Amino acid sequence: MAKVPLPYGDSLLEVDIPGLNAESILTAKFIAGLKHPEEAIRNSLENPLGCQGLRSLLNDDDKVVIITTDNTRPCPDDIIVPVILEMLTAILPPENITVIIGLGLHPPLNHEQLVKKLGKDIIDRFKVFNHDPSETINIGETSRGVPVEINKKVAEADFRISTGFIEPHFFAGFSGGRKSIAPAVSSARSIRNNHSYRMLDNPCSRAGILKNNPVHEDMVEQARMARLDFIVNVTLNSEGEITHVFSGDPVIAHETGCQIASKNAQIPITSAYDITLTTNGGAPLDLDFYQTCKGIDTAAQITRKGGIIIMAAACDQGIGPEEFRILHTSSKSPEDVLAKLSRSSSYAEGVSWQNQLLGRAQQDHEIFLFSNLTDDEISPMMITPIHSVEEGLEIAYKRLGADSRVGVIPRGPLALPMMIED
Repeated sequence: MAKVPLPYGDSLLEVDIPGLNAESILTAKFIAGLKHPEEAIRNSLENPLGCQGLRSLLNDDDKVVIITTDNTRPCPDDIIVPVILEMLTAILPPENITVIIGLGLHPPLNHEQLVKKLGKDIIDRFKVFNHDPSETINIGETSRGVPVEINKKVAEADFRISTGFIEPHFFAGFSGGRKSIAPAVSSARSIRNNHSYRMLDNPCSRAGILKNNPVHEDMVEQARMARLDFIVNVTLNSEGEITHVFSGDPVIAHETGCQIASKNAQIPITSAYDITLTTNGGAPLDLDFYQTCKGIDTAAQITRKGGIIIMAAACDQGIGPEEFRILHTSSKSPEDVLAKLSRSSSYAEGVSWQNQLLGRAQQDHEIFLFSNLTDDEISPMMITPIHSVEEGLEIAYKRLGADSRVGVIPRGPLALPMMIED
């Protein structure tokens, strides 16, 4: 019997798993956090990758926009942004600096959430805005025909800096970098075209893949068109501590960070599991079921066809966007979900890319969910509700056999399990 701690909301679940061996607990390599992260960020701003130091890139009358992540991402903006502002305000007056929360299509942050994200001093001293996807301007289209429509304040700035953190992303390859433009400060039309069924159906639109990934390549093109000038991206360990800082040119710095993130996150797997137990990494990543699809997608990559995925995610904020819920609950089967989506080259409405990835996982696997949602909320999503992880394991063993091979990914979105030939 092995006891495994699983992040769940703001707490940990201690789960007893019969017969589990250490090789079946799939975790990213642990890297110690930086002892002095502010100093590392400051040094990175002065000695960036692929360009001159930040000070030398700015004029003393520039209007600067800083694009940050929102509260669905654990990026430590409360550490990163103050260091950036320290350097900027040595050159520029505070009124020349605007902070934009890169929401994409997520809900805006209220005052309390903004303070938690950035700190009260920044909220009080600087102009801070939530991105509004309806307040965008068109600056053209990419070579794939995706309209590039970005936040007006971002477009009108003289210089654009973005923050972010780099981890495996289930269809963009990795988070961070160019995602600060698309989708973070883009219009709904632009996002839905970049996240279209056709783009996500490409076999290279997967976690850990950048080469020939159409979603990633289109995002890079959009970031260049939007003139994203400078990024400050970090990698984090399982404790949420900063391990590396990558500042500078948006492509060079990001790709350097992705190489490090890939090396640390990759976990070789020689054969698929019958049962895979995972989480979405705890808060804030498991705030709703919509976000939880990321961890499900990771587990689906290493679970055999006909196997069972057990997901533990708090989902304190519910299922997620109403459009996401309606598409799934109005469909007869996962195949029906995918058929509906495949009839359009882009998504006319909603946030249906999560339906696509969830439906894809459900085609080949049964999914159990332990959460704070009710059975009546979960079941219509074609998900089996369970009331403890142990209950899910007991049911799975009965269905698939007591000798079923079990794999555990304690933090689903942070791991990059890779199938290799034995």
